[in-house]
Amino acid sequence: MVVEYEDDTIAAVSTPPGEGGIGIVRMSGDASLSIALEIFAHSRLRGKKDFFQKMESLHPRNLYYGYIVDEAGNELDEVLLSYMKAPYTYTSEDVVEINAHGGIVPLQKILHLVLRKGARLAEPGEFTKRAFLNGKIDLVQAESVLSLIRAKTEKGLKAALQSLHGSLSKEIKQMREELLSIISQIEVEVDFSEEDLDLEEAVYRNIKEKLMLIKERLEILLEKRNQGKILQDGLKTVIVGRPNVGKSSLYNYLIREERAIVTEIPGTTRDLLVEFVNLNGIPLKLIDTAGFRENGDRVEKIGMEFSKRAMREADLLLFMLDAETGITQKDRWIYDSIFDEGNNPKLIVIINKVDLTQKITTDEIKRLFSADRIVEISLLEGTGLQELEDTVTDAVFKGNVTRDEGVIVLEARQGNLISKAAQNITEALDALEGKIPPDIVSIDIKQAWKHLSELLGEDIKDEVLDYIFSRFCIGK
Repeated sequence: MVVEYEDDTIAAVSTPPGEGGIGIVRMSGDASLSIALEIFAHSRLRGKKDFFQKMESLHPRNLYYGYIVDEAGNELDEVLLSYMKAPYTYTSEDVVEINAHGGIVPLQKILHLVLRKGARLAEPGEFTKRAFLNGKIDLVQAESVLSLIRAKTEKGLKAALQSLHGSLSKEIKQMREELLSIISQIEVEVDFSEEDLDLEEAVYRNIKEKLMLIKERLEILLEKRNQGKILQDGLKTVIVGRPNVGKSSLYNYLIREERAIVTEIPGTTRDLLVEFVNLNGIPLKLIDTAGFRENGDRVEKIGMEFSKRAMREADLLLFMLDAETGITQKDRWIYDSIFDEGNNPKLIVIINKVDLTQKITTDEIKRLFSADRIVEISLLEGTGLQELEDTVTDAVFKGNVTRDEGVIVLEARQGNLISKAAQNITEALDALEGKIPPDIVSIDIKQAWKHLSELLGEDIKDEVLDYIFSRFCIGK
């Protein structure tokens, strides 16, 4: 459903539910000011029955102290109120924010009062949707608001802020203008050529060079798409190995907390333990699995099935071996299980207990497991752990995770449209090589331009918009 905005004022609680120092009720729309004047009093006279003195006007960008009062003259809460006048607001509409005490009851009472006075309950993401529809931000920036809210690390926050400030939008707009210039160049050549056949060689080379540069820029953005997904959603990282190799100890170290039981008794981990970890700016969704062994009880076998499922879905596997016992048939079986059914996750082999007699060599691991990333550690003595963290960083982002500059594609929709535009450019280049008539070549270029325009939110279907903003919380 697409919302009609004429004479429509929306309201919602814009802070998370629960108890807190401050909670905010936000309104946006033409009636925001009049509703605020109806329910806000700047002072009260105490007596047998308190008398509240209402405001006749509110000045934009001022903060007012006072009370929210219902129709019967009852005080609902002591608040701070601010009024922002259109178009200098987040939504480009009149906005009122009521800063009340952060509890469920006062906020709901104030919201219900506002709704009775004529506002409508906002839909999820509707404040940001109005900012987009009113031209305050483009769709890429609107989506970055959600990424900003969901950021799990400082690097994820910086990536979202870059997009919110328009870094990706600027890049897309530049490429779109260059494509439009190429389309115009082709049309001029076709209109003025005596024969509607090939482009002149100099023009052909010029168009080809421009398209190749645009394609290269699109491919760079696509390379960063996975980085953006990881920064936003977290990297699903599974610790796997046979019992008593140190999986739970490694899990406890990485989360900096004693969550997993660590004993010399095999099978103490029976369920999946899951925790988000910030590792060098990478959010890891870290999973400690049950150890693989043949003679476990029924509960332990269920845990091993969970482990296998987690392995199949993992982005990164930390495969642990025991330096003291060496590589066993059980280790070989676990390794084969990792790559069954066509799975191909990133793999780091960890040799634990190197402080004891070591019966494993890196050459043996490379030969048996085809592993390039091997780290030797001792969880007991705390050695090799920084190297492990650095290896995880390198495995995920090839050492580039520390770079904060540049554009990072954060949303699947954005990556999909950029991929389509890159494919259109590839097809246009192939057509040029095949000496296809230029007016046919321009069809692919126009399609690439269309996909980049859709990325920014131009000519986009209503159902796509509804889906994008439905993922927001109510009040944002």
